Amino acid sequence: MKKSILFFAVLTLSLFASAQTQRGIVKSIGRPGKPGKTLNNVTIQAKGMINPVLSDTTGEFNISVPGKNDGDAIVFLRIKKNGFELKDKELIGRQLVCSSRVPIIIQMVDCAQLEADKKRIADNAYRVAEENYQKKLAELERQQQENEITAEKYRNELQGLQDKYDKYLSLISNMADRYARTDYDQLDSIDYQINLCIENGELDKADSLIHTVFDPETVLERNRAAKREIEERIAIAQSIIDKAQADKEAILQDIEYAKRVASLSENLAQEYLLIDDKQHALDCLEKALKIKKILYGEESEEAMKIIQTINTIKP
Repeated sequence: MKKSILFFAVLTLSLFASAQTQRGIVKSIGRPGKPGKTLNNVTIQAKGMINPVLSDTTGEFNISVPGKNDGDAIVFLRIKKNGFELKDKELIGRQLVCSSRVPIIIQMVDCAQLEADKKRIADNAYRVAEENYQKKLAELERQQQENEITAEKYRNELQGLQDKYDKYLSLISNMADRYARTDYDQLDSIDYQINLCIENGELDKADSLIHTVFDPETVLERNRAAKREIEERIAIAQSIIDKAQADKEAILQDIEYAKRVASLSENLAQEYLLIDDKQHALDCLEKALKIKKILYGEESEEAMKIIQTINTIKP
């Protein structure tokens, strides 16, 4: 009987020691003149959990993740609150880093607010696009009527103007969605001005701010946060690889995790390229390259592909 009790006690202590609690906070995004707030009663369930948890009145939640250590992957299967949706639509199913030190921040968007913001941004963008198109078209027609340009140049300029107009219109929906999901609580003063110009349809003013005032190192805060997160993941992955022992299964697990981190670094590089931030894109690719050299070798095909991408981005 004593042996059974002792065994049960040891087993309980063992399970408790292997369990880790992942903290998190759920908040809404901030909008112009309307700061974000923490959200309670958000249903959160991670892979391996039997029952979901709810965020409390401060927006905080705690998930027990037995068997997980710092650096292991944690995957959310469900994050739900009536009237809200996730700011990052791809968060469900994504592998995140489990950490006893760093809480996971989950951002949600009020659905009604999101649709209203998207409509406002899109309407303004269409209005500005049409005004600019008509203004440039009028100038082009004036030049033709006054024989300032040849008929051939008029046709070429007109086709180019139409192509740019059509391309811009095709981007409005995605642009409106992206900026409607921007968290204004995390933007510095310059980013804030740029986003306000975009939301108000003042695209020329936004472009001027970006090119004359905007420091390339001062990228949108959401991308800085993403970069910090990816760097933490890379550091953890590198540590895991360094500590890998002869156990085949453990090494394979480490390799798979390292592959995921390299993939995340490459994906983030593409995000930086979308906002023409080549330096941060190169930083991410260099980190992915370092991991792939460790995994596959200095002259491997995987490493060479990243090197080719880096060479096409470098000035």
